[in-house]
Amino acid sequence: MTSPHPAPPLPPPPRPAQAARAFAEAALAAAGAWAQPLDSARHSRAVSQLYSALRDVGIATRELAGWQPADALPGTASAEFARHVTSAARWLLSALHTLDGVLAFEGLGRLPDPDEPGTALCHAARSTIAAWREPSGSNLDRDTAIRRLTTATGFLSAATVGLATYAPRDRAVDLQAVGASLAEATADLTAAIQETGSDAMPGRPVEPGRHQLGAPE
Repeated sequence: MTSPHPAPPLPPPPRPAQAARAFAEAALAAAGAWAQPLDSARHSRAVSQLYSALRDVGIATRELAGWQPADALPGTASAEFARHVTSAARWLLSALHTLDGVLAFEGLGRLPDPDEPGTALCHAARSTIAAWREPSGSNLDRDTAIRRLTTATGFLSAATVGLATYAPRDRAVDLQAVGASLAEATADLTAAIQETGSDAMPGRPVEPGRHQLGAPE
């Protein structure tokens, strides 16, 4: 039976830079929450939330590699930009697969609390898939999105360090490997911005455990 009131259309996805900022803000909140000791159930759930976020943002980042800015001159597309962003996506997905064994051993835990920072992180990561599927905008738009994603990976590194600090030794080793992959992703994203010649380039690549937490720009 046809409904007399059709469902309203879904809102359009956020712009790429907006989605990257929301993801960075959610990653910062998760880093703060996971820097504290968590009970076993919450720790397991946080690891599963990190897994989900890495999966979605890794998939989404692959789409950013093909971004052709609207104001770019013909023939100026940077193959190096695409290479670096594609490599960053691979590192994000590599970090994800590092956690396969952890989740197989611990399971996904109970249903998440909708107010947990990790739940917000998952939602923000999921929104990047639609926002970055066919990215469009100027060179500045592209560089801003990549710069904010770079910031987000630094916050994820800090979040991972927090989880590793209070994890059992064997789980801590896996989480430290995740942090190493995130550092590689951060370095690749930083290099991608350098390739564009942006004067809004972030600083040195973020290393796990050394990122200074602060509000995303």
